[in-house]
Amino acid sequence: MKKKLNIGLNLLYMNRKLSGGSITYGINLVNELALLDNYNNYIIYLNKDCENLPIKIGENFKKKILPFHNNYVYVRYFWEQLLFPFYLLNQNLDVLHSLGYVGPVFCPAKHIVSILDLNYKRHTESMSAFKRVLLGTMVKLMSIFSKSIITISNFSKEEIANELHVEKNKIIVTLLSGSSDVSYVDNSLELDLEGIYEIENEYIISFGSPSSHKNILGLISAFSIFNAKYSQYNLILVGHQHNNSELQEKIINLKLEDKVKFTGFVPDEHIFPLLKNAKLFVFPSFYEGFGIPLLDAQSAGVAVVSSNAASLPEVGGDSALYFDPNNVKEMASKFEMVLNDNDLSNRLIEKGFANRAKFSWHNTAKQTLQVYKDNV
Repeated sequence: MKKKLNIGLNLLYMNRKLSGGSITYGINLVNELALLDNYNNYIIYLNKDCENLPIKIGENFKKKILPFHNNYVYVRYFWEQLLFPFYLLNQNLDVLHSLGYVGPVFCPAKHIVSILDLNYKRHTESMSAFKRVLLGTMVKLMSIFSKSIITISNFSKEEIANELHVEKNKIIVTLLSGSSDVSYVDNSLELDLEGIYEIENEYIISFGSPSSHKNILGLISAFSIFNAKYSQYNLILVGHQHNNSELQEKIINLKLEDKVKFTGFVPDEHIFPLLKNAKLFVFPSFYEGFGIPLLDAQSAGVAVVSSNAASLPEVGGDSALYFDPNNVKEMASKFEMVLNDNDLSNRLIEKGFANRAKFSWHNTAKQTLQVYKDNV
């Protein structure tokens, strides 16, 4: 009989006030590992704020709650580097997997770290210089002291190898999936779009974000060009209208106050109905380590036009129409191409379903479990 492994999952980076790809990754990976593996033993390490994280675990999984709140990254790093190793000493772990870029430098088990991307190097406006240097230093240390590095696309693997000077055989790619692998196309909640979100016209949809690398300013400029010819459409940005004076000024200067709509907070169960009823999904980012929203849109049966930057062509393949995110005229022309050509739109939708079927959290978990076994 094979030896049962004792596996630690370091989720101390989790913050219930935040959302994003790294949070989706952690929750879905743990849930799928629990479905896949009822043989090995797991300990999940969480901060106090995440004691009730929505994870579904089996009898071979235990939670260990560390007594700190992850309100500030400095607090997390203090616990992770100075105190967490003492919690690990008597756990007899074979492997510790730190899922959020950083883990303890001094680790009594074989240490695997997930470095999802190098966004802190590519788009420096997203965080303060101090945080950027701190995160960069910690990620560099992880690249040196970890036994293996897991990342989420071949694009990210190349970046990590080149920028952090890591041997490629140390970096393993485990592709992700969408927000959920449940099919929502036939079972989505029917929403009163006009009543809840004041959406009256046909619309193009994207996800709003304050981060500059998401390129919302470029998207609004492209929409303005498109709107000059096709005024029947609105642009719906899912999420809050952030306190971004440049963004607000652009909307006002382009006279798009009645055309660009922010939904505000959207519960998870409303995302897919909003996507499903859109005429087009746009992903305008300058940088993505993977691109979960692209797959979410394809799950909902929406044609996708996407930036050709970073990992997005790797995720979308031939199922999306691509543009240069720095060229707003080209972006606008792709809107026009799809919305004026039903055959093209339908082909993108059908290719989207086929592309979406290539990805699953089960595969992510299966590949990750193999990394654990290979490192013991």
